[in-house]
Amino acid sequence: MAGKSETGVFYGWVIVAVGCTILALQWGSLYTYGVFFTELCQDLGWTRGMISGAYSVLFLWHGFIYFVAGRIYDRHGPRLPLGISIIILSIGYALMSTVNTLWQLYIFYGIILGTGLGFGYLSVVSTVSRWFVKRRGTALGITASGGGIGTLALAPFAQFLITKFDWRNSYLILAGLLAAIGLPISRLMRLETSQKELSPYSREEIEIQNRHDGLPSTTAFTPKQAARTKAFWLLFALYASLDFSIQMVMIHLDAYAQDVGLAPMLAATVLGVVGGGSIPGKIAVGSISDKIGRKASFFTCLLLMAVMMLWLMEARQPWQFYLFSALFGFSYGGCIPLFPAASADWFGTKFHGTIFGLISISCGIGGSSGPFLAGYIHDVTGSYEPAIIIGAAVLFIAMGLSLAIKTPQAQKSS
Repeated sequence: MAGKSETGVFYGWVIVAVGCTILALQWGSLYTYGVFFTELCQDLGWTRGMISGAYSVLFLWHGFIYFVAGRIYDRHGPRLPLGISIIILSIGYALMSTVNTLWQLYIFYGIILGTGLGFGYLSVVSTVSRWFVKRRGTALGITASGGGIGTLALAPFAQFLITKFDWRNSYLILAGLLAAIGLPISRLMRLETSQKELSPYSREEIEIQNRHDGLPSTTAFTPKQAARTKAFWLLFALYASLDFSIQMVMIHLDAYAQDVGLAPMLAATVLGVVGGGSIPGKIAVGSISDKIGRKASFFTCLLLMAVMMLWLMEARQPWQFYLFSALFGFSYGGCIPLFPAASADWFGTKFHGTIFGLISISCGIGGSSGPFLAGYIHDVTGSYEPAIIIGAAVLFIAMGLSLAIKTPQAQKSS
C-alpha cells in the first residue's frame, strides 16, 4: 500500500488511534454533564433551565471558537490547537470544582470549557481528513467513535466518582485525567503527511482515476468560494438541526429517565449506552458512506433518529430506554463523521480547518438551543414531552435538507 512507514504500518492509522483517544477524553468528559446535572440542581438549588443554560452557552461559544481554531490549525498544524484545547479543558474542569454562584458556572463551564472544546475536535478530524482520501469516511468514523467510547466509559464512571467522592472532587479527577493522558499523546499528531514522507491513503489511485475521467485531480475551494455555494449552507443548516436534538438528549436524558422512575446509576448507564451505540454507528456508517455516498447515509441516520425520539416519549421500562439509547446512539453516531468527510470531499483539504470551522459554527447554534429549550419547557410545564416532539420535528426537517444537497462544482481560485 502506498504511504507505508518503515514499520509497515501507514502512519495515518496512528493519527486515527491518537485522535480517537483524544476525542474519547474530551467528549466523554463533556457528556458527563448529564450525570452531574441533577447533583448541581440539588446541591446548589438551581432550576434545570439554569443548569442547562450553561451547557447552551458552552455549545454556542465553542461553535464560534471552531472558526478561530480552524484558522490557527491551517497555519500551524494540529499540535498547537490540541495543546491549547487540553490545557484549557483541564483548567476548566478544575475550576468547576469551586462553583458556588451561577455566573461562575456560566464562565467556567460555558466559556472556558467551550473554548477548550472548540480547539480540540476540529484539529483531530481535519488532520484525519488530510491523511485519507479513498477511505476517508472509514477513518473518520473510527476516529469519531472515540466520543462514543468516552461517553460509554465516563458517564457511569462519573456517577461512581460522585457517589464515592462527591461532585466537586469528581471534577478535579476529570481535570487530572485529561491532562495526564491528553497532553502526551497529542504530540503524536502531524498535519502534513510529507512530515513522515508519506502520501495520503489512496491519493495516487484517486488522482489517476480523476485524470482518466477528465476531472481535476483535487478540489480546492477557498473559504469564500465555499461560502458562496448552496451545499455549504445546507450542510450548515443540517449540522444545526442535528445538534439541536443530539444535545437535548445528551443533557436531559439522565434527568428524564430519573423522572420516570429509573435509579441514578441506571439512568447514567442509559446515557452511557447512547455513547456506546454511537461507536458502531460512526464506524459502520462512515465506511458505508464511502460506497453509497454521504447524502443517502445522512437521510437514513436522520430518519432512525427521528423515529427513536418519538419512541422516547413512551419509554418507561429500562429495556425501552436501552433500545432508545442503542438505536439513537447508532444513528447519531453515523452522522458525525459525515460532516468532515463531506466538507473534505466537496471543498478539498487545503482550507479544511477554516471551512469546516465555519460550518461547525452551526453546531454551536443548534447544540445550544436544544438543551436550553428542553430545560425551559420542563421548568414551565413539568414535562419533557413537548421538547421531545420538537426534537423529532427538527430531525424530520433535517431529512429534507439532506435530500436537497448537491455536490458543488469545482472553482478556480480567486
